[in-house]
Amino acid sequence: MEKILKIYEQIKKLFGCNQKSSLSSLTTYNVTFEEDWTSDWCNATPIIENSTVTFNAGRVVSTHGFKNISKITATIDLSGLEPTEIQKNNWLNASFYMVNSSTQPKGSNYCDAGNSGAPYCNEIDFLETNGNRIFQQTIHLNNQQRFEYSYTEALMDDDCYTQSNLTNNSSNGTHSLVDIIDVTIPFDMEIDFNSDYTNMTITVSQNGKSTVIYDVLNNGGADGTTINMSSLKSSMSVGWWITPSYWEGYSPKGPYNSPWFTGDCYNDKLCNAGWELSNVVVVAESQI
Repeated sequence: MEKILKIYEQIKKLFGCNQKSSLSSLTTYNVTFEEDWTSDWCNATPIIENSTVTFNAGRVVSTHGFKNISKITATIDLSGLEPTEIQKNNWLNASFYMVNSSTQPKGSNYCDAGNSGAPYCNEIDFLETNGNRIFQQTIHLNNQQRFEYSYTEALMDDDCYTQSNLTNNSSNGTHSLVDIIDVTIPFDMEIDFNSDYTNMTITVSQNGKSTVIYDVLNNGGADGTTINMSSLKSSMSVGWWITPSYWEGYSPKGPYNSPWFTGDCYNDKLCNAGWELSNVVVVAESQI
């Protein structure tokens, strides 16, 4: 009997109450934001209210960073980027992204994967837009990048775009959101990381319809881009901070060999439009 009890105790340690479930270590956080960079040529700055940011020109940063993220969800409203009598709102970038840092990337501590003069750090772009017409999703790790594109119905009547170049082929990292997402009203986004961080998926949804617009393991990278995901896991233990922004400079064109955006439409003004990010929630092991 004593031998049986010892075996039972060993089994309990391996599979029973003493074995901590990975799911039990996750916490759901409502993300709050602080103002960081603001434009010196627009009168208005981002308006922050808890987990909601109404973007005029500028960038905000999450109050906390997050370690070992499992999921991020948010609501995105691009209705402010609808064409108006003043301008078409092309070449304006609503950016929802996060950067990898052990300390809050604010002010002189800001970093990203671009050539903006800031120090380099890993970056993941869940959404970069050309107005409300093209979306780009990108993972930047160790100076490598892998991206996918999506296009919306909003570009169909815009002569800045070449309709014949549009492609909807997940194997090539291109996606149509026509008849799935109406960008004149808010839609939801969900970002999921698998347990070993070899994959990230991005799903957009609205009114019961949804589609995956980024999937490292199952989709192709646009323009043949690939990435080594091996360092994502270690970067998660350092921490990631959400740093959404609204700016003018880079906006996606679509595939390089046959870009969707080809018109002479670069003169729209940042100060005449904006977007809103709300209901930002992170599921992670801990926060900084």
